Amino acid sequence: SPVMNAQAPLQIHSVKIVGAGLIGTSIGLALAQQGVSITIEDADEKALALARDLLAPYIKASGGEGKEFDLVVIATPPASVIGALKSEFVINPKSVFIDVSSVKTNLIHEIEVLPALSQSFVGTHPMAGREVSGASSAQADLFNGRAWIITPTSNSSERAIAIAKQLIKALGASSYEMNAKDHDHLMARISHLPQIAASLLAKQLAGTPHEWMELAGQGLRDTTRIAGSDEKLW
Repeated sequence: SPVMNAQAPLQIHSVKIVGAGLIGTSIGLALAQQGVSITIEDADEKALALARDLLAPYIKASGGEGKEFDLVVIATPPASVIGALKSEFVINPKSVFIDVSSVKTNLIHEIEVLPALSQSFVGTHPMAGREVSGASSAQADLFNGRAWIITPTSNSSERAIAIAKQLIKALGASSYEMNAKDHDHLMARISHLPQIAASLLAKQLAGTPHEWMELAGQGLRDTTRIAGSDEKLW
């Protein structure tokens, strides 16, 4: 069932985003337009430059050296989340941390053995995205009207959960809470299976003459649209 969001004014004033892809940059755009101070980082200098260009009209600077953050959002590919969390916790020990990845069980297990981090961390997964990735596809309204799942650790503090919910509400989404195992079972059915089916179908079309493909109707386009997603991520 939906988790009711607090009606109090937004208490998130400064946010650091690690990962300048579609989700990270979209979060940054939406928050920056509401006056939240945004710092964004990415190991890919090209992706980072693009994200900062998109954010530039809304913020004075992207640098966050020596700054304290209310919230740190880890928006890297799933395999990089735990490493990024550990690194960021060392330099931002007072912050609340969330991730936005689509797999949770192993991540929560790894964080549960780190008491301090597990208090400050809440797993989250926005049920929003596009088949085109990267900062160039970012949209401030990407999360409007969408569900956003939270998977707290057994030690997540009330403050951490409250800030995660405030973020979700500020982005126009609705919070749903479940444990990590249930989340992953659900995603396997409603997200990962459709991706596999679309990719398999698209693969069968490889080599089909272009003039034949021009005859395809909307049904084929609908069932193969998400096959255009980043295959390395999947």
